[in-house]
Amino acid sequence: MNPDWSIRFEFFPAEDESARTNGWGSGFLHVLGAPYWYSNSDTQPQPIEWTWVDLLEYVAANWGALIYEQSYPYSWLTDVAHPGEVWGVAERRWARLGEDLAEEEEAALLAFERRHNLAYAWKGLSLPSLTLMRNGSVCWICAEGRAPIRTSFEACRAALISICDVLAEEFEGSTNARVLGAVNRWRGRGVEVKKNLFGYATGMSHESLAAVQGNADPFEFWGVAANDPWADGLVEEGPLLAAARMTAGMADGATIRRVLDAIRKVPCGKLDAVERLSVVAHRHLQRNPAQFAFYGGYAVAEVVRSALHRERAARFDIDSVFDELAIRVTQLHLGIQTIDAVAVWGGRGPCVILNLDREHDSPERTRMTFAHELCHLVLDRAGGLPFCDVLGGAVDDFMESRASAFAAELLLPRSVVEGRRTTWKKSVREFVTVLAQDFGVSKAVACAQIYNSRVFASLDRQEQSFLESRLQLTDAMGSRHAVKVESAGDVV
Repeated sequence: MNPDWSIRFEFFPAEDESARTNGWGSGFLHVLGAPYWYSNSDTQPQPIEWTWVDLLEYVAANWGALIYEQSYPYSWLTDVAHPGEVWGVAERRWARLGEDLAEEEEAALLAFERRHNLAYAWKGLSLPSLTLMRNGSVCWICAEGRAPIRTSFEACRAALISICDVLAEEFEGSTNARVLGAVNRWRGRGVEVKKNLFGYATGMSHESLAAVQGNADPFEFWGVAANDPWADGLVEEGPLLAAARMTAGMADGATIRRVLDAIRKVPCGKLDAVERLSVVAHRHLQRNPAQFAFYGGYAVAEVVRSALHRERAARFDIDSVFDELAIRVTQLHLGIQTIDAVAVWGGRGPCVILNLDREHDSPERTRMTFAHELCHLVLDRAGGLPFCDVLGGAVDDFMESRASAFAAELLLPRSVVEGRRTTWKKSVREFVTVLAQDFGVSKAVACAQIYNSRVFASLDRQEQSFLESRLQLTDAMGSRHAVKVESAGDVV
């Protein structure tokens, strides 16, 4: 097995033939090279001796969810930073809204966790939690007591296939009905995945899927070949399934259908110019990895501005940049106010579909929307969003935070805020207004960029309170943190 994988299993078949027949063996699970599932002690870890058919049975039963389910069971969970935060967010929600709602929602949340937390595989054995959740071509690994990891989805999938193939090979001669059943289910996992693919991939119920698909053949409707290699249960999902997943639970069937129809009409274009920017941006992030999403957004904004030869102190002309990068813009009525835009680049585009029905429309908001989508085009085509983005839909919070920080920094660099402040003699309220007018951003963005710059510490308490009130900061501990800048709405 590849030692570079973020998760890596080691398995040793039981020496006793009878034990092997009943699915016994021993082994480890390593996370980032360190033992995570093991017996004995931290200082002298030993392999776990148990019925490893438990793991084979679990992965075979949950294979479709592990490789295709990329959305949470409720839309109110879309702002969690990673899967490890789900229960904390849920508990806070239930504390506010009552036990009746908790009882109603807890079962679905528990079922979701059981599909993604590999610790549930083991029957009669208590092991630390290990939650895996795909997000495009990356995967969240949440190991109990450790920092969450964003890593290659393909490497995680390969690690699971590798251990299950080893287990199936060791156990396939068994006369134990349960063990043989697990082997056969693993060998035939593609059949079940094919049956439930679209529910997993979109996060929709059977009823919602029927409302969106109508009487169309599902494979034809979603643009997925019915003869894909189901043995591994992995197919290229494309922009339609990705867009449906981002809007599921946040829009009705008719709206989702309109979004999908709009994507179908996007012509194919060239990504050469965008790709050149991507190479430069990714190279910078590899040399300077950012611990927090917003730091990555700030850094890449500076790299992109430099690569495009745009001066920091000048108002950023996002329209001319879109022309330069051959990014088409289409304006359509999508019939919903909460979706700002849909950006498409997987097999179609690059194109940004601007929703004419969005709330609080303004030129400043449109500029932020375009800058936000530019970040996804530059950074996320090979990662969590390999096909498209629905701004206002359910998208991984890490990427959204990074794109929002990128957009704000691209349009109004914090260094410019700091430079202008050195000669500013009037009130901070007027400073916000002038920045917003000069750089074509909302007052909310101007406030956030002041707050996130070194200027904030130099302000008196009254001026700081003004900014905090406009940004609606409600941190009960009074601690300072980076403000996530939204592309939608102006809170000033």
